[in-house]
Amino acid sequence: MQLNKKLLAIIGKRFPAIYDVIPHGPQGGVRVALNPQPLPPHELGAAVADEFVRHAWVAERGGLDMKALLRDLDDWCPTRPKIPKLPPWWGPFPEPEPRPEWFVDYHLGFAARLSAVATGTHLDETLDQVIDRSLAAIEAVKL
Repeated sequence: MQLNKKLLAIIGKRFPAIYDVIPHGPQGGVRVALNPQPLPPHELGAAVADEFVRHAWVAERGGLDMKALLRDLDDWCPTRPKIPKLPPWWGPFPEPEPRPEWFVDYHLGFAARLSAVATGTHLDETLDQVIDRSLAAIEAVKL
């Protein structure tokens, strides 16, 4: 049975619960993509930490020096008043000037995710340095 997109859109306006059954709806895209919301700061910090670990692992596997990755640490794990530099496809940044408690939550998510990673390799030393930097950034924020 072929569904008419216009009919589906009319039904969807009247009964939005139909999108629970048909996840993509008449637009052909995900409903969340229609109104992207910023991640909470601790989730954003954890997501950035995941990317950092991925980059560090690739650098280690490729035999590259970790100093280059650590030089860009201010982009991954910034101190106030700088904000993290996110890839443009990650969606909106929550605020033009995040409040101090936003930074604390961001760094807590960042450090917590990094502390959950244990590789048993030289990479652990780098991750420990980054966790220490994140904790120092938390201590530097005066609420």
